[in-house]
Amino acid sequence: MVTRSFALALTAGVLLPVCAYAQAGQEPAPMQVQQISDLNVWTVGALSRSNGALPGDIWSRSDPAFLALAFDRLPAVYDSPAALALARRVLLSGADAPRGDADAAGRRRFEALGKMGAADELATMASGIGATDPAIAQYAAQAELARGQRAQACNRGRGAEVGEQVSPFLLRLRAYCAAAAGDRAAADLALELARTQNAADAWYTGAVAAAAGAPGARPPAARYDNSLAVQLSIAAGLRPGPNPLANSSTLALVALARNEQAPQPQRAQAAALAFRRGVISAQEARTILAATPAEITQALPPIVAALRQVTASPGSMEAATAIAGVLRGATAYADFAAASRFFKADIAALQSAPDAASAVLFARAALASGDAQLGARLVASARQAGADEAALAPLDAALVALSGARNEQGSMAMQRRIDRATAQQARAAARDVAILSALGAPLEGSVQTFMLANAPQRRRPRR
Repeated sequence: MVTRSFALALTAGVLLPVCAYAQAGQEPAPMQVQQISDLNVWTVGALSRSNGALPGDIWSRSDPAFLALAFDRLPAVYDSPAALALARRVLLSGADAPRGDADAAGRRRFEALGKMGAADELATMASGIGATDPAIAQYAAQAELARGQRAQACNRGRGAEVGEQVSPFLLRLRAYCAAAAGDRAAADLALELARTQNAADAWYTGAVAAAAGAPGARPPAARYDNSLAVQLSIAAGLRPGPNPLANSSTLALVALARNEQAPQPQRAQAAALAFRRGVISAQEARTILAATPAEITQALPPIVAALRQVTASPGSMEAATAIAGVLRGATAYADFAAASRFFKADIAALQSAPDAASAVLFARAALASGDAQLGARLVASARQAGADEAALAPLDAALVALSGARNEQGSMAMQRRIDRATAQQARAAARDVAILSALGAPLEGSVQTFMLANAPQRRRPRR
């Protein structure tokens, strides 16, 4: 409930509906072209006005304390692709700063991007302002580590303006940078400084020693909770323990997925999760997953086996069966949406479906990926294959929502959704009808009567 309330509060009055899912590629997004003023933590952005950036006054009338709290409460993982697209559009838009002391809120903006895992965009924006603020330099260094840019990450750590008290992260970063460069003395000095500031950590001490070429008798297990730990573990040749990705941040997943020296199957798992969270593109994820050695068959994400089948026999019944299996196994909508985006082109190339239920799955996947044209074709194919009309009615409604029909087609979709709904599905049908009405479809006659008799189903709030 908190996530939804703050997302709405943060975006109220400034956002347009977003239907497309925002994708983050490996290369940084373009910098703001039309500079509002001197670049700072607020005016810098990673979207141009022609590429979806919001107006230049979105922050100026806001209370900095409220913005800091709102940014702080944005989640690290989004269950809704649309919510992620909204959050990205807000956080990546450069605009005039709020009035008053807004430094803390500005740092929270960069921290929210780090939690989200937007490594490329965060690094680009930090470069735009030449960040020396220790907090922002820390987020930028983590982003550079996730991108595999060790030299830039080390420069961030050295360039941060720090006082007598240096953050544990920056000290550990300096130790890693020194160890990777073969300077054991400098690495030990950074670790000793951490010890004097009560920030010593046995794992980092052991990992830095291993990375510097002097591993202990029993080197620690690899850690993948943050991007620094990922790169240090790989540099030290540490082996992963059980459930190594259980506490991984999204930036850590990106770091692991993009490092060709990362162990398998952990790299494949990280790539699948990073793609699911929307921080690497489908093409990048496919490239990484396709590089998984053929002899690795255990503990792989389900999409790897399906990708191998699709690659071996594109468009075949075997490929269709494999894709349908992945879609059917995705119980959470975020997982279904990710699989839909991943296999969108493969679904479009299929000649047939294994059965009517799979045909419905393929149509639903096309709509989940935002392709109305493909969705219309596959809904028609599923109907011709004899699919259950009760299963197709929600897809008809989704198709109307995507295409923006506001007249007869919208009315027909509403009526079909109502007619095909069972008594147990009435509230879900009312929800879909309410959405279509909000998008402009006419709410008349029997449809209006149905809405008065059935309260729309609401999503259960997260706690």
